[in-house]
Amino acid sequence: MERIILDVDSAGDDILAVLFAAISPSMKLEGVTTCTGAAGPIDQVTNVVLNTLALAGKGDVPVAKGAWRPIVGNSKEDMQAPVHFEKRLVARFGDRLKKFNPPAPTPTLKVIDKHAVDFIIDTAMANPGEITLVVTGPMTNAAMAFLQEPALAKALKRMVLLGGNFVTPGNITPLSEYNIWADPEAARVVLNQGVDTILVPLDVCEDNRAAASMLTRDDLADLKDAGDHPVLQMIQDSFPIYIDIWREFFDLVGFPMDDIITVALAFDPTLCTMTEPLFCDIVLDGRVARGQTVAYRGRQLLPGGGPKTTRICTDIDGRRFMKLFKETIVRYQTAAA
Repeated sequence: MERIILDVDSAGDDILAVLFAAISPSMKLEGVTTCTGAAGPIDQVTNVVLNTLALAGKGDVPVAKGAWRPIVGNSKEDMQAPVHFEKRLVARFGDRLKKFNPPAPTPTLKVIDKHAVDFIIDTAMANPGEITLVVTGPMTNAAMAFLQEPALAKALKRMVLLGGNFVTPGNITPLSEYNIWADPEAARVVLNQGVDTILVPLDVCEDNRAAASMLTRDDLADLKDAGDHPVLQMIQDSFPIYIDIWREFFDLVGFPMDDIITVALAFDPTLCTMTEPLFCDIVLDGRVARGQTVAYRGRQLLPGGGPKTTRICTDIDGRRFMKLFKETIVRYQTAAA
């Protein structure tokens, strides 16, 4: 059984990732850490996690609040754009947007009395070679943990990181994917640690080449037939608007399951085809290129590079992934009934 720490920014698919990680029989969720990102301020991010765990009946999973801002960051206006981009959708979706990243109610569960960075360090150092760190948002917490504890890199078993794009256009700039762009300085720190790493780029989740891995209304219908557990009811109620936005605004056939794919790879790396281990670096300069993820391949004349420890996902068995996701949700619903 894979032991993981899940670091999230609680945007839409993070909710499903927290659920999936908490209920999967293939994983032991050691804790969830939170970071400001696409869902907005750190309190919103953390409350979404607490409410999700409560809904799943997993209140025993520790939750540690983390970074409330990136290490350096971009302009305030740019940083807020992903959080408030639904304003561009009002004319098309109207009141339906109330179900898109709504303010989280006050949770009944509480965070632990420890910062996310300290939780990551303490858990990994106490269990050397046992913990996989899964990061599905900006990498601020992970970077600060590495900077604070130099021995952390050798203590971790592996990292699975959601970020970057190599073939698919970026979703923030033409060259940059959100998680990397939101804190590129942090991403550079993390990717330079020499830890065995799987990198999950937009290429295998937010591209119609990976259509079979996306959540559609057909998938919602399959889950609806499985019963009326509160988890299933939440998915039925919350995710039609996500499916429609990603179809109409991003021209995708469904809602991409980036975060859940990343979690699933922690225990089943065979879901994706990957490159050989490479060194990945991050562009820190400029505006359009800031946050671009660069893989060192081929032979270059100027010196450069770093540890070749990152395997980049290039393709996904989308049907097998979606079958795994739905079976996990249904199995849990049946057991809880």
